[in-house]
Amino acid sequence: MSSEGASCGALVPPFPSSTFPAHASLATGVYPDRHGIVNNEFIDRQRGLYRREDEASWLLAEPIWVTAERQGVRTAVYHWVFSYTPWHGLAATIRMPFSRETTDREKVDRIVEWLSLRDAQRPRLILSYLHGPDSAGHLEGPEAPAVMERVRQTDQLVERLLRALEGVPRSALVVVSDHGMAPVSRVLRTAEFLRDGAARRARAVSSGAVSNIYCPDAPSCDGAESALRRTTGVSVFRQEALPDDLRYRQPSRTGDLVAIAPAGAYFADGPNGIRPARGMHGYRPEEKSMQGIFRAWGAGVRRGSRSDSIRAVDVAPFVCRLLGIECPPGIDGRAPEELLAGADSGPASERGPTPSGSPVRRPPPRADRPVQGPRTPDYPPGGP
Repeated sequence: MSSEGASCGALVPPFPSSTFPAHASLATGVYPDRHGIVNNEFIDRQRGLYRREDEASWLLAEPIWVTAERQGVRTAVYHWVFSYTPWHGLAATIRMPFSRETTDREKVDRIVEWLSLRDAQRPRLILSYLHGPDSAGHLEGPEAPAVMERVRQTDQLVERLLRALEGVPRSALVVVSDHGMAPVSRVLRTAEFLRDGAARRARAVSSGAVSNIYCPDAPSCDGAESALRRTTGVSVFRQEALPDDLRYRQPSRTGDLVAIAPAGAYFADGPNGIRPARGMHGYRPEEKSMQGIFRAWGAGVRRGSRSDSIRAVDVAPFVCRLLGIECPPGIDGRAPEELLAGADSGPASERGPTPSGSPVRRPPPRADRPVQGPRTPDYPPGGP
């Protein structure tokens, strides 16, 4: 894919570099302060606790499958967070129920079936999440042999997709990862920080390297902040003082305090007795170990092009350009021109479709099989 298509040295995730915020940024082209998914778990001050739920109404920005369907592009999604229910009345034409028992090979088998459909029935946009090496990385650490074995298995599945696309005219494949993985050996238990004085009234909701602390009053916030600052290496911010470059200030969902674990450590809200993780993510996106991959191949992709990096928010506008549809106005991402084949450069098979101008609007599509995924997927210890 790198030699015949486009590649980047790194895919820079949003902050926090965890599954649900990253998948939301990949799909919407905006950062967590706009799409609202500020971690795998958090509290919405009006709605309550969010815990790795897939109900689309939690998402505050339009996902790309809705953008595509709104403009007349038939879409299929096989496991992508927030795709299981309609978003503002719009859904992918085909959407599959979540099951952690479904293997990556089964997903690719179904995608190959979709690709073999006749033109009128074949989806023009297909999204899928593959488990890949994530679980092995959490359980064994990023350098474990089990991780590389899962990478090899995933590579074989990508090869199968490439072979299937050979029979589909003007097709392209984009492969990304939502985040990286870092080795960890230290667990920071939030119950120990919030056990004394006014800090006991604060509530921590944590996932990976980030803990959002919600405070009912000023004294509890002061107590929690003081306790966290006494912990070696932990960075603590009041919501109003969060660095602008984190793009993390979502007033109704970000904690009154935000704590970031140091390298080699992660937060856990639960009790002792759970097997500690050996790999974790969620750290600042500039950390090299948090960065993912980007490969693109096929129609509309500039052959042999390379960029130092691409942001997760740039992926949705890149795919919109390949499809010839318009992005929602005012998104944070931009399509990297250096990775796109020009309208008048290269052979026809490498050129992207011409943007279609004004969006084509149509009534909300009916799913082939309307389904709703479970509200709390069962991910491995340490979180996805």
